[in-house]
Amino acid sequence: MKREVWGNHASEVGNMGDISIGMVGAGNWAIVRAGRFNDIEGCRVVLGWSRSESSRERFGRELDAPTLDDWRAVCTSADVDAIVVSTPHVFHFEQAQAALAGGKHVFVETPLCMDYEQALELVELARPHGLVIHHGAKWRYHPDHPQEIESLRKTGRLVYAEQTATFDGGPDRSWYRDLSLSGGGFALLPYLAVDFFEAFGEVAGVDGRHVRQNGLDVATMWVDFAGGGQAKLTYGTGEGIADVQAGLVVGTEGAVQWGTGQPKRFIKGDQVIELPGRRDVDVVLCENRAFTDAIRGTRDSRPDLELDLAILKAVTEARHRAGA
Repeated sequence: MKREVWGNHASEVGNMGDISIGMVGAGNWAIVRAGRFNDIEGCRVVLGWSRSESSRERFGRELDAPTLDDWRAVCTSADVDAIVVSTPHVFHFEQAQAALAGGKHVFVETPLCMDYEQALELVELARPHGLVIHHGAKWRYHPDHPQEIESLRKTGRLVYAEQTATFDGGPDRSWYRDLSLSGGGFALLPYLAVDFFEAFGEVAGVDGRHVRQNGLDVATMWVDFAGGGQAKLTYGTGEGIADVQAGLVVGTEGAVQWGTGQPKRFIKGDQVIELPGRRDVDVVLCENRAFTDAIRGTRDSRPDLELDLAILKAVTEARHRAGA
């Protein structure tokens, strides 16, 4: 029988600490994620589901695991300890809710939910039973993540910051281009905002803007931080949108700037210093281990969840202010 105690207490999963994973969603990215779970000692993907028969067939062939025709049956299976939700964004809440109701730990690819109230419902389901909720924001589990946060703080007290990202999903995730499934730019802002919220702390105020035109959806959130300074975060999605990753942080001690395919640079006066980049490691495996460690009770997942809730609360307010 599996048991998890909320907090830093020890936990048991199965008789030997083994963890059995069920995948709700079996597309290309889900198969990558599942393969990395199988690389963790004592962890195995044992069940899957996809609405596509071809995806179910491929999942079974590549992972040597059976699939079911109903995702709800995966969430209630006695053979499963934890569920990974890897489906289009608009289904995340319903499927995570069913997984928690079935007594499973749950890993949800970004975004955790479409709004803050849904996230609170998940927390209320999980907390009494000590179940882990994990939001798939993979880069914060990279071993060099503390270095990335310090590079933002290197600028001193924040004055102004901005970050822009765009993504059309590509051929492997064409549903990103269907805004009724992806939810558009606001659904991706919680992923973009993680580093800024971790680096600059509590929020004092939020505003939002939204543009949907010619099949493209761009959402912007302005954040006033309690410690001072403002950040502008923009995410765009839709078919054919350019792939952009760019940012700027201006503070009292200098600035940090980066762009698509370019490293972060610290700028102070005439001095320009290229900051060290992240090492080339398997960040998916790093994140999967963080989830399994939380299930086993060797890692406290609460700080990450609390940060995700703060971000989702801000994004939800920005969406409302934008009338989206």
